[in-house]
Amino acid sequence: MDNLFVSHCNAEEKHVIQHNVETQVLTLNYIQTHEYQFCIPSYQRPYVWPDEAVLKLFKDIDDARIAEEANYFIGTVLTSIEHDDDGNGIYELIDGQQRTTTLMLIALAFKMAKVESSIADIAAFKKQPRLQFTIRDQVQHLLGSLAGLDDYVFPGLEAIGENPYLKRIYAALQVLEQQVKALKQEDRILLGDYIFNNVQWVNNIVPKQMDLNRLFATMNTAGIQLEQADILKSKLLKQVSADKPLFDAIWLACEHMENYFERNVRKVFPNAPWNDIKAEHLSCFDEALFVKSAGRTQQKHGLTIMQLAEQLKESTSSSDKGSVKNNDESADKDNDNEQDTGTYDLETETVYCRPIISFALLLIHAYRIYLAKRDDGSGDVLPRVHADKLLETFEPLTQASEDEVKDFIKILWQVRYQFDRWVVKWVERDDSDDEQLRLTYLSRSESSGKWYINRTQKELNELVMLQSVRNFTGERSAQYWITPFIAGLINGNVTEDPQAIALLEKIDNGLSLASKSETQKTASFKQAKQQQPAVRSWQANVDYFAEARGTSFEHYWFQKLEYVLWKQESDRHLEQFKKYRITAKNSVEHVYPQHEEHQNILERDFLDAFGNLVLLSPGENSSYSNQAVKKKLVDFEAKPQYDSLKLKAMFKLLKEQNNWKNKQIEQHQKEMLSTLAVHYGDKE
Repeated sequence: MDNLFVSHCNAEEKHVIQHNVETQVLTLNYIQTHEYQFCIPSYQRPYVWPDEAVLKLFKDIDDARIAEEANYFIGTVLTSIEHDDDGNGIYELIDGQQRTTTLMLIALAFKMAKVESSIADIAAFKKQPRLQFTIRDQVQHLLGSLAGLDDYVFPGLEAIGENPYLKRIYAALQVLEQQVKALKQEDRILLGDYIFNNVQWVNNIVPKQMDLNRLFATMNTAGIQLEQADILKSKLLKQVSADKPLFDAIWLACEHMENYFERNVRKVFPNAPWNDIKAEHLSCFDEALFVKSAGRTQQKHGLTIMQLAEQLKESTSSSDKGSVKNNDESADKDNDNEQDTGTYDLETETVYCRPIISFALLLIHAYRIYLAKRDDGSGDVLPRVHADKLLETFEPLTQASEDEVKDFIKILWQVRYQFDRWVVKWVERDDSDDEQLRLTYLSRSESSGKWYINRTQKELNELVMLQSVRNFTGERSAQYWITPFIAGLINGNVTEDPQAIALLEKIDNGLSLASKSETQKTASFKQAKQQQPAVRSWQANVDYFAEARGTSFEHYWFQKLEYVLWKQESDRHLEQFKKYRITAKNSVEHVYPQHEEHQNILERDFLDAFGNLVLLSPGENSSYSNQAVKKKLVDFEAKPQYDSLKLKAMFKLLKEQNNWKNKQIEQHQKEMLSTLAVHYGDKE
């Protein structure tokens, strides 16, 4: 299939008219069958995908496999094609090198894990890596050596640690290799075959002689692709005949996720009586408050729907620009003129926070809550919960009645309010440019005769830590816990932190102990309907932890243990503890190392036991490497903050008994499992 790319030209450049762009749908199977390679040209930036992005792609693909989806689409790339001396085709990656590199790293991880699947052979092409880096010999040697090629030498851990390019790629490989090894043998083969045959992407091949500067300029100015959420909005509002501008306004207030909800509402409904509005007034949409009583001079008649429509013509949809701030008052004062005139451009709005999910995924959670609240026996959404499935998920509602669509949009308002009040967001720290997951307090203040709703960051608490556990583990593309959590907040009229904490702990415990007959999707929907999913007792987990699983232990249990240990920590005054956070960690470390520097060997049943393992980031893991345990202790205590509270407990026991062998590993494991058992209500 051919697409026509037409370049822009001026009078002096009439010879530049058009280029034919060949478009292919590729799979790794196609790449191998047709003997193609990939080349990263010298002008491309280094590989930068963080662990969480790599992990998300891997998990998403596995979810698609489990759901038996025919294909998984990873996007579009732009290439030109060359041929080597033997006539073999080489795709030079112009755009899309990050995705392509990640896919090739996934293939290499299967090779490193010795999986018997066709995907394991992709990493190498004849006697060289299939993924070529034009000017980065060390990367070539890293990829070639791990692919088992004789002419390539592993750079060594020290060289990797000193080279940011190597370090990032190697960290991604470590994460991926662990993910592959954590799968059952059968699932490794099935997933490898699925990625090899069913993961697809579109490859647009441009002529080699094309002016790339002109190409990129055209790509950047050609316009913005319509998002699925915009298409869905259009489909739903087609069902609405009465008060369409009003429901358009509600949607507009909800969709700009990089700002807090109350600020969006103030911009979309500027003529509401904001001097009288408190945060709790936003929990449900009140037409009398935001439309009928809205007026600059307290008119009795207020705005008509047509007036609101005219007002909305001056508003646009969201974008993600600016930097995070935490207080609304100053920003609102900066925009007083906009508020007073009823005009507001959401596209130029400052970014005040970054949500943990997209608006598309929030829409799906809102729809699940809408279905759970109906008393007509409505079941859950049919597709798996994923932002890419938005239009498919909402297909029934696009065919529903006007009243049903309006009811959903009103539910969306409630969901967005609770989401902003109780769900963590990425915000900048006061003392650093780094982002952290935080919650905020809502308050009101008066300035120059006007009242404003303000946000102030909360101190770190159980809600932040437990949501961090959930955000960084499990099916991260779905975040199933959000559906029952927000549903419970709405149904229970939750107003205080202890209520919200108790609710979230109950949801989390239920999801983590869901029986094999319950998926996370079915269990979370039952919870949203205020029903109890089928769960195991804590004691049913004893056999799971009794096995020496090594890196196959679910990361969730390490992170959940961190949460429980954080709750009961006694040395809360220590700076290392105050700076500690639950963060994205994907590397399981053996505290007693697998390849101890003095060649002391530990029995496998103890080496790979839960009691000898800790979850770290790849960077933290590599910093300890294969050092003896007491050297790791010295490094741990020298750090400004704790890497892990489980690791802290391990080293405490090491110092008490001056040893870390079978006895200590067994004792630590028993203590940790007892701590979890108490949290789950098992008093033993």
